Amino acid sequence: MRQKNILIIIILSFVFLFEGNYLTEVFARDNAADIFFRANKEYSAGQKAVSEKKKEDAIGKFEQAVSLYEQLLESGFINGQIYYNLGNAHYRLGMPGKAIMYYRRAEKLLPRDADIKANISLLKRDFVERETIGQTPEILRVACFWYFYLSLNEITVITIYMYFALIASILSIIFLRLQWLKKMSVVFASCFLVLVISLGMKAHNQSAEMGVVVVGESKIRYGPGEEYGPRFEIHEGAEVRIIEEEDKWCKVYVFVDVEDIHDDEGKKEVESKTGWIPKSELGKI
Repeated sequence: MRQKNILIIIILSFVFLFEGNYLTEVFARDNAADIFFRANKEYSAGQKAVSEKKKEDAIGKFEQAVSLYEQLLESGFINGQIYYNLGNAHYRLGMPGKAIMYYRRAEKLLPRDADIKANISLLKRDFVERETIGQTPEILRVACFWYFYLSLNEITVITIYMYFALIASILSIIFLRLQWLKKMSVVFASCFLVLVISLGMKAHNQSAEMGVVVVGESKIRYGPGEEYGPRFEIHEGAEVRIIEEEDKWCKVYVFVDVEDIHDDEGKKEVESKTGWIPKSELGKI
């Protein structure tokens, strides 16, 4: 009888534990939805204040919206729409560097969103420097649409499904003697190979750490410290690739046309466009 009571207590403990975790998740989701709704409400109020030419009220509303969106991200709710809204709010606050940073983060999760691409292009028209990032030809974007219009997670899922389809077709040919599946299995194998290559390229490109200058002007130095002389200057919104980090500094390669202050002759282009920037002046994408 005693053993039976102990077993019942253990079962009830697991039930209460499960219910507790479930209720906690439900509460967290509801709380996140409430914060997201409040953030959107503050942003809409800011837009209304802008239209009514109430500048101070607008700034206050946009700052409150940013605070609420960032609270969501800190809680672990990562979403492309949140990043997009943060980009819009920072744009309204006159912070184009941070706007680009959040738009780029949103772009990774929402690669087919035309509004994100349009906002990035609109912002970059007013930047001081001209970027030298090569634009992908439109014909290539159309021919390899799955690579450019699907996110990394979406390509991963499709690759897994294609793998199972390939295995199923091979097993059907071996065990069920369905010879008509031979041509289909060749198609599945070809698609699977293309997807695996695309997945590897996408993962490699996204693994490269990128950043955006978030201050008005930043001096790129020869080394990681104020004691090193400035090599050239770049301005807010300029995008960079982070090569390495050391203490409070990042070595970066810049994607904008720059003029070397010391104009070192004989330097390769890659060498002339690298240098060190304080982490505080850089926002990671």
